[in-house]
Amino acid sequence: MKKHLLIVEDESLILFSLVTALKSDSLQVTTAANGTAALKEIDAFSHYDLFIIDLSLPDMNGEELLKRIKANHPLAKFIILTGRFLNKQAMLNGVEDAADLEPFHFISKPFDIEEIQEVVFQALFEENAE
Repeated sequence: MKKHLLIVEDESLILFSLVTALKSDSLQVTTAANGTAALKEIDAFSHYDLFIIDLSLPDMNGEELLKRIKANHPLAKFIILTGRFLNKQAMLNGVEDAADLEPFHFISKPFDIEEIQEVVFQALFEENAE
C-alpha cells in the first residue's frame, strides 16, 4: 500500500531535493510552498501518513501549521525541518508550547539527505515507529 507524504517548504531548491530523494513506488510525495497551500492540500486529501514541515514559512508560522494539522489529525507524524535551531532541544527551548508538537523528528538545515531518507523510511515503514 502506497504511503502519502506532504512536504511544506518554501525554498524551491530544498523542496526539489527532498522530492527527488524521497519519491518512490511506495511513497506518494505532495508539496506545498506555504501554510495556506498545505491546508488546501490537506482539505483535498486528508490521509497523509507523514508531514515534513519547515518552521519558517512565508505566510504562516510553522508551529501554527503543525498545531492546526494536529487538531484535525492527532495521530499524524511530523518531521520538523528548520534552519532556526541547531537541534531538537534548542527548538524545544525556543518554541512556545513545543511539547504540544510531540511526537516528531527534528532535522536542522543544512541537512544530510540520507538522514532524511532514513527518518522518513523509519516513520513510514518500520514496525513500532513513533
